[in-house]
Amino acid sequence: MSGIHQEFLRRASRIPFFGLGLSVDVYSPDIFELYEELQNRKILMSYLEIFHAAPEALEVVRARLPGIPLAYHAEGLWFTQPEWETAYDSQERLQTAARDLQILQAHWVNQECATKEIAGFAFGTYLPPLFTGASAEVTAYHTWKAQQQLDQCDWGQQAESPLLLLEGPPLSYFSIGDISYAEFFTRVVAMAPCGLVLDLGHVWTVYRYSDAWRSQDLQSFFEAFLEQFPLERVIQIHIAGLDCHPTILNRLASGPHQNPPAWIDAHEAPIPEELLQLLARVVREPRLINLKGIALEVDNKQISLICREVKTIMEILEPLVPSRPQVFVPGTEVHGEEGPQEWDFEPSREIRHMLTRQYMDYVDLVTGKVRGRLDIPKAWDEGVGKELGYYATQYLPYEILSWGGDVRVMFPQTCQLLDQHGVRLNQFVEFWFAHARTSESEYDFFLLKIHLFVEFLDQVLPRAVSPVKLEAELLSQAYVIACQGSPA
Repeated sequence: MSGIHQEFLRRASRIPFFGLGLSVDVYSPDIFELYEELQNRKILMSYLEIFHAAPEALEVVRARLPGIPLAYHAEGLWFTQPEWETAYDSQERLQTAARDLQILQAHWVNQECATKEIAGFAFGTYLPPLFTGASAEVTAYHTWKAQQQLDQCDWGQQAESPLLLLEGPPLSYFSIGDISYAEFFTRVVAMAPCGLVLDLGHVWTVYRYSDAWRSQDLQSFFEAFLEQFPLERVIQIHIAGLDCHPTILNRLASGPHQNPPAWIDAHEAPIPEELLQLLARVVREPRLINLKGIALEVDNKQISLICREVKTIMEILEPLVPSRPQVFVPGTEVHGEEGPQEWDFEPSREIRHMLTRQYMDYVDLVTGKVRGRLDIPKAWDEGVGKELGYYATQYLPYEILSWGGDVRVMFPQTCQLLDQHGVRLNQFVEFWFAHARTSESEYDFFLLKIHLFVEFLDQVLPRAVSPVKLEAELLSQAYVIACQGSPA
């Protein structure tokens, strides 16, 4: 057993097995309305994983749900990025995560192994990493350094810092790299003692957008995936809805197997039968020896649908999930050498420089600034086809103009002025990706949208700067108040 894996086991052994829980946003649906409805229906959740929110809101959650074990889903920790430590206020973002973990008394912190900021450009939803060996090395290094920094915090009665988990990201129409999704995570955990989150909906998108469906059915693909993926490191399993994007209808394609729908990750949507089948299969896997929890991701989902789906999954899991200890028993932990000497590595300057350049090319690809081949490894061209075109020409404009806040709803008077002067709203998308910008200390897509829309008006219609600033100020104030306040 490697020292790296032994260090992971030492940390993982301190986490109790929780069973079935929910991964939730504080506000949508209202977490306390949801909890009350579950109680009324006698549906007992053994834990909750809370998505990043204002500390005031997290304090209310911890105070009002004192008996519920909590975990934490962080935001803004872009370990995949080669300049993570220098370009993203990494120290401040890690301190924010530590503060939230202390408030929640969380057992682990989960961060998507993906990013919403690349080379000074911001996105609303996750972009997967480059699936290359160099990218895995840099991701592992940043993950382990972040865990070490969390270890330096005072955790009080918890005694030891929460375990850092990386979640396998979704693919939104494309994947770029010369190693497989599963191989990427195998390489990461060989270099860092982190845990993993296996998201079954994300795995389905790998099947769909790596074009594996052309040569395999879903069951055959999943069996091969499980053989390759480091299941021994999986702490948590996620399951959520899948759906077609509002602007992209399902498209048919030729192949030996039936073309799957053009689904992407959609937590508000129903969980398809395909994912329930994958869940029933994976929980039987004997290599899943460090699993601590299974969670339905339910942000933005109707409470009645959540309750129905929880019952369905309980029926699936009841005969399959083996009995596990519910509390940590002192003396059962795995002991290993303290300290990171065996795996205290740092990627070379050459690797970081290469990845920085490649991620800049990556931005050009996903924003549609360039098409076709670039001066990059040939393997990058695999999977970079018309699906990437869907992302650049339909998904991304919708993300900037409608997702996380519809611009016309946010700025009704200003948009009316733009229409009167013949200014296309799509020009805002062009403006958004016109040049790189410095990252803020905390990633917030909604506030960024407000700020950049004011800048956009100053450039394209200066006479409208006064009304747009007024609308922006009202929006910002209302948003901050809403985030700091508690749920109903």
